[in-house]
Amino acid sequence: MYVLGVEAFLAVVRTQSISRAAEQLHLTQSSISKRLRVLEQEIGTALIERGKGLRAIRLTPAGSSFIDLAERWESVHRETQHLKSIGPQLALSIGSLDSLNYAVFPSLYRALDEHQPKINLRVATSHSQELYEAIDRRQVDIAFVIRERAHPNVVIEKCYTEPLVGLRMATSEQSNYDVVHPHELDPNQELFVRWGPSYEIWHDRVWDPLCPGRTRLDNVQLTLSFLFNSKHWAIVPLSVAKTALTTGSFSIFHLSEAPPERVCYKLKHKIPKASAIESIALFEHYLDTLLQKDFCQF
Repeated sequence: MYVLGVEAFLAVVRTQSISRAAEQLHLTQSSISKRLRVLEQEIGTALIERGKGLRAIRLTPAGSSFIDLAERWESVHRETQHLKSIGPQLALSIGSLDSLNYAVFPSLYRALDEHQPKINLRVATSHSQELYEAIDRRQVDIAFVIRERAHPNVVIEKCYTEPLVGLRMATSEQSNYDVVHPHELDPNQELFVRWGPSYEIWHDRVWDPLCPGRTRLDNVQLTLSFLFNSKHWAIVPLSVAKTALTTGSFSIFHLSEAPPERVCYKLKHKIPKASAIESIALFEHYLDTLLQKDFCQF
């Protein structure tokens, strides 16, 4: 639509005068009239009645109906000009597990939040199977899971591994990093979280998988909330345990028969969205910096 014509039309409507509209826009009256004629030609109908003896402008029925459309067009044009002025924006959608968002990625998210130019960041917490589907449908640009599975549209890359350790309430009788034999732990007091296929195989070999007293949970925050009894215990990734340790409420212990390490996999679509390629590369730069810090080492 002819933007200058819309601007002139609204100025005339708001001032109720072609001469005052010309003053407002720092134009001549003939320029205002010319812009109105070009707009009317584009629309295919007259917007303003013209005739001798008319002291004030008078809109045609089409002109009255056009006011709302013109104001909306003016608003869209203003927003478009604003987007042009700030330049292209980076955007990134991340899918991750609850435990990673709690204990591994906070510093990464802070770095992304402070990056200039600003990144329009969206983080979704979900389970591994759902994240594969989200990548496939391009609902997220990059995701992190603990289960490896073949998928035709998803690129799967091993990201890092970390030990699994025991976590329990801190008491005066216990010290951090005690070594405990699995058979010393009461399975009826366990808070069980699934940390991947290899861990589950190891767990079912060490303890009765049908133990009736075991509490099964599906996220880290819930696990920490349930560790309110000194008899309760849970097996968690070291990053989770070290983060929980900072609260002063918990203690870490090692198992003499150690479980297999948890493997974290990074997922991307085989053909990522063009608008996300730069943001993904930036994210991976910050991720590499994080992983080089050995955050999940003893």
